Amino acid sequence: MQSIIDDISLAQQGEEKMPWFRKNMPIITRLNAEFAAERPFEGLVLAACFHIEPKTAYWIEGFLGGGAAHVYLVGNLGTTKPETAAWLASHEKITVLGCADDSYEAHKAYLAAVMEHKIDLFLDNGASLILAHAEHKPSWNPLGANEETRSGRLLIEKAGIEPDYPVIVVDDSPVKWLMENSIGVGQSVVDGFMRSTSLLLGGKNVLVIGYGHCGIGVAGKFKGMGANTLVYDIDPVLLLKAKLDGNCVGELAALLPEADVVVTVTGRFDIVTTEHVPLLKTGVILCNAGHYGFEIDRRGLAAAADAVRQIKRGIEEFTFGEKSLFLLEQASPLNLSAGDGNPIEIMDLGLGLQACCARRIVEGTKGLVKGLQTVPRDIDERISRMSLKAQN
Repeated sequence: MQSIIDDISLAQQGEEKMPWFRKNMPIITRLNAEFAAERPFEGLVLAACFHIEPKTAYWIEGFLGGGAAHVYLVGNLGTTKPETAAWLASHEKITVLGCADDSYEAHKAYLAAVMEHKIDLFLDNGASLILAHAEHKPSWNPLGANEETRSGRLLIEKAGIEPDYPVIVVDDSPVKWLMENSIGVGQSVVDGFMRSTSLLLGGKNVLVIGYGHCGIGVAGKFKGMGANTLVYDIDPVLLLKAKLDGNCVGELAALLPEADVVVTVTGRFDIVTTEHVPLLKTGVILCNAGHYGFEIDRRGLAAAADAVRQIKRGIEEFTFGEKSLFLLEQASPLNLSAGDGNPIEIMDLGLGLQACCARRIVEGTKGLVKGLQTVPRDIDERISRMSLKAQN
């Protein structure tokens, strides 16, 4: 299968970005060296559905160094860096399927194409590969899979899929909750917002919808930049937590009219739709920090709007009579579509969890069971120790 990317001539640019990431990812550096010595993935074919950016690229290098025969890499929607995709596609043993402006239909077609090959291990982010396997029902099962996100677990459960192979849900790890989600996502979302808008945050009312571990981090970082933070969640326990953290809480219908900025962080679909337009003030900025861009119904908003206009790269204006709404990055995950994603050190830790879980699966499923399960405790502890050492 041939790679489908934006421009192979960007490969040199992609390669030139890699040294900075290799230098600042000591956990992946160590694990990649272990994999090169031990060859745990010898002869295996891997499929990954991930954000195509330099941190992912360095992580992928480790699997090839560890003996993998081939890696199929499908990009997540709205987050592909074309130069990184080109650099990865220049490798003989990597097939890259991902462009910067892929549609959901193109994404599904890439996944269908991957399912035509026997895959030994899924490295999933948003359950795209797991769902595609259940949909297409090929004659083979993988040895197992990792799933990176809360969105992915919710989608698997919503579809009623019970995988006949181990699926390690990395997002169930307390290491990911406390470090990547609460700390990393908060910083990177604020960074993405600033890059996209260049606006002052102090004094603005920022409504965060969803107060899980990522939402906690997002609200905390916006508050730290001087914003007045409002929070809504369907879980009253999380609303209480938000209140005690110093956020204004209430019903969504009461909070939306107060918001200057709305950030969705739920892992679910259709959180902001056309039915909410009458509640929103003119000039409000809508953006998404969840895995999929479907938390905000962009297509529905575009169909209902009197006009849609591109203001600048990454900012669209939707006009409804006298009211204007602004949407950032077509509702793609703001931290990656407008920025460079989570801090390098945070993704070093998170991808370290992924790498160790992948090795656990292929070395035999001792301690693992079929279906969804959390990261083995010894892996959590090892990666935490490695990260502590790297921070000293």
